[in-house]
Amino acid sequence: MRRIDLNLLRVFDAVYATGSASAAAIQLHLTQPAVSHALNRLRLQLKDPLFLRQGQGLAATPAAHKLIGPVRKGLRDLELAVNLVDDFDPMKAQLQFRIGVNALMESALLPRVAAAVVKFAPGIRIESVRYERRAMAQALASSQLDAVIDIEVNAGTDTIHGRRLATGALVGIARKDHAVFRRRRNISVDQYMALRHVTVSTRPQGPSFEDIVISRTLTASRSIAVRCQLLETAFRLVRETDLVLTLATPFVDATMLAEGLKTFPLPFETPQVGIHLYWHASSDGDRAHIWIRDALAGALARRGRG
Repeated sequence: MRRIDLNLLRVFDAVYATGSASAAAIQLHLTQPAVSHALNRLRLQLKDPLFLRQGQGLAATPAAHKLIGPVRKGLRDLELAVNLVDDFDPMKAQLQFRIGVNALMESALLPRVAAAVVKFAPGIRIESVRYERRAMAQALASSQLDAVIDIEVNAGTDTIHGRRLATGALVGIARKDHAVFRRRRNISVDQYMALRHVTVSTRPQGPSFEDIVISRTLTASRSIAVRCQLLETAFRLVRETDLVLTLATPFVDATMLAEGLKTFPLPFETPQVGIHLYWHASSDGDRAHIWIRDALAGALARRGRG
């Protein structure tokens, strides 16, 4: 350990995160040769290549996969120790904050998340990372993630802390000139179910999140005409066809409705949908993390009330 320079571990972390020596150099404000030199030093000391060329990027070796969790935890513990004796100033802070975000939520939530931080903390880098819910506790404990934004999740451990960021109801979304808005009365349950729906899910099959929420109130099933993987695709389909989309209000941003779209109430009550922020107990006292968590909570709470 006396032969290993702490900066080599920072380079290792950046290359692992970006999959590229050049991207890591930009992130660390170093030259690419400096990153390559540091990586080679660490390879020699650990007697493992750590990363192998794969296409245009670098793929981590099994040894690198084993190292990344403890390395990130160690770096975060050191950062926490420094923060305990150093006042946190968001305008001067230089750090990266990795947030696990469900792919379906990124386009709706990340712009608000980033805006809440970068305006007041230009040196803080926000990274949105895909993650698996079943591995959330491990990813937070090993510092692979600093926080997670998702619907309510049972972490299965007391070391994962959380707070609710926003709550809202399901609403329908359609073109402003859709027939659903030309009715004198709100549509009935049967009429809603008979509409041609687009649903968004990254799962290859099975009910979407909205269908699961609806099933807690109704036994009837919607008529799904199109299933896609991205919210942007769903909004374009709704904008250009007679399809309708059902979403929770925390995921609906005014900019999404700017181009000829409008919301309508569902003809039945559904459970409220909440967005939560999760983090590991070890970062409870980290001043930087506290500031970022408060910034995210403020941004999403203002926009997420349905």
